Amino acid sequence: MTTATRPDTGTLRDLLDAPGPFVSVYFDLEVRPQRAGEAEARWRDLAARLAREGADQRTLDALTSRVLDALPGTGTLALFATNDGQIRHVTELPGAARGDIAEFSAVPHLLPLLEWRQDHPARVVAVVDRAGADLLLYPEGSTEPERRTIEGSDDEIVRSQPGGMSQMRFQHRAEDSWEHNATRVAEALGTALSETSARLLLLAGDVRARQYLTKHLPQWVRREVTIGQVSGSRSEDGSATERAAQVEAEAARAGHARTDGLLRLLEQERSPGGHAVLGVNETLEALSVGRLRILAVTDDPRDQRTAWFGPAPTDVRERREDLPEGGGPEAHEGRLADVAVRAALLTGADVRVLEPDLAQAPEQGTAGLCRYSYA
Repeated sequence: MTTATRPDTGTLRDLLDAPGPFVSVYFDLEVRPQRAGEAEARWRDLAARLAREGADQRTLDALTSRVLDALPGTGTLALFATNDGQIRHVTELPGAARGDIAEFSAVPHLLPLLEWRQDHPARVVAVVDRAGADLLLYPEGSTEPERRTIEGSDDEIVRSQPGGMSQMRFQHRAEDSWEHNATRVAEALGTALSETSARLLLLAGDVRARQYLTKHLPQWVRREVTIGQVSGSRSEDGSATERAAQVEAEAARAGHARTDGLLRLLEQERSPGGHAVLGVNETLEALSVGRLRILAVTDDPRDQRTAWFGPAPTDVRERREDLPEGGGPEAHEGRLADVAVRAALLTGADVRVLEPDLAQAPEQGTAGLCRYSYA
């Protein structure tokens, strides 16, 4: 069994490599202990439905134990199991309550989890003052940061201030100290952003310290990273809770901006010789040769279209007879969006989940950007 604190891509690939069929569950937890009985009843209904669809009792017992152990709780519990009693992956999705989902199918239903993850992109928060900074590092799909503290010298800052010419010398020494400290923080931020592959940096704290820090950020950070602001300071002023909420909001905003940017790029690359593929056939064809770099797919529960896949990551077609040698006995049919996501993740492509009824959604709700064009 694999239990992860965040849904990283490597864990999801391991899940997809496991033999199916799979049980995929998204269960909205109940924070109020007095309502635990109602939550348990909701789960029993889901388990009964999964049993009717073919989930075996060992698997349902294992899932029941994990769900009930998580009560009371907040957010959504995502669980994925194979139909042999093994829970392959469990993760909590804070703030993701959207209604219970339970599916028994040949391929895991990862779209809700991926949509949650893209609203939690990798990001770094720096709460600064003139003596240093507290850094919060959030890998993609994480809500719990790694914390680092960068401290510089503050000797010149705390010393009592003289007057006259001595005052000017003191001021220069203090500013030199602040510059030195800002340089140390800027270097640490460059490292943190590289380690997490984050392209979102949020700054909080002393205004002058933020100015010094921005001045000393590496060129690549100022060129490639979105820099925003949140409130609060390094002191124990009660601002941490409000700042955390602001960080969540800014992360979601950055995720939506990335989706909007992809949709604009898909439109730009539609021309002959461009890198965009549109519609089911073109997208699956690109996946079948490992050509796709980013998959854009709509998660619409009303969409019951299917596709076929075989054991290899590139064995993916809309019709079984189009698989190599018809797919053989290892060919399986699954929901189209789930099959496309499986092929994308196993061939190293990124996935961007689109909301249903999105005005800018691509034709047939499926599209992608390729690593190269055929023109």
